[in-house]
Amino acid sequence: MLARDYMTKAVVTAHPGDLVVDVRKMMRQEGIRHVPVVEDGDLIGIVSLNSLRDVAPSKATDLSIHEVNFLLSKMVIRDVMKKEVVTCGPDAHVEDVARIMQTRRIGAMPVVDKGRLMGILTNDDMFRILMKILGMEGPGKRITMELERGKGELLVDIVKAVKSRGKFIKSLLSIESARPGRQTVILHLDPSDMTEVLDDLRGQGFDIQAVDEIE
Repeated sequence: MLARDYMTKAVVTAHPGDLVVDVRKMMRQEGIRHVPVVEDGDLIGIVSLNSLRDVAPSKATDLSIHEVNFLLSKMVIRDVMKKEVVTCGPDAHVEDVARIMQTRRIGAMPVVDKGRLMGILTNDDMFRILMKILGMEGPGKRITMELERGKGELLVDIVKAVKSRGKFIKSLLSIESARPGRQTVILHLDPSDMTEVLDDLRGQGFDIQAVDEIE
């Protein structure tokens, strides 16, 4: 899963000479929270809606309200943008991007190639990717079961049992269970009837914890 395949390519950008008030208004209208700052096609900074909300002239308390409003109306993006931008390349793995965004506590990561802005990955994109990984993009069935930890070879038997009944596996996840010595397996399948699949899995001794409808 590479950044180039999941990034937002139609990126709304700002120029360093744009007025802060105009960019802030545009971000609210577009419903976006991060805007890369681009000059001649090169990424030179980034601004967030939160940072633009908080912007104010230095020593504003010494000025009258009219002077403050005047200075705010003249401020440009160059004066307030974050210049040290955390970026990734188009061939970066999405899971690595997600880890960096989480550890650095950033809500967006521009995707650049040789300094040129190619796209952007935001928290919204990451949630969309997560939904795809989990097989939650549309209706289906979710089967949750538990296995003895270290019995990963049983995943092959699970897949065979599902496929033998002609069912489509949207996703299969195996994670450490909250119960010691166990692992949880979560299957997301197509929305058709799973009675025969469940009978087969139970017949093979699998511990099915829950079966849910995904709408």
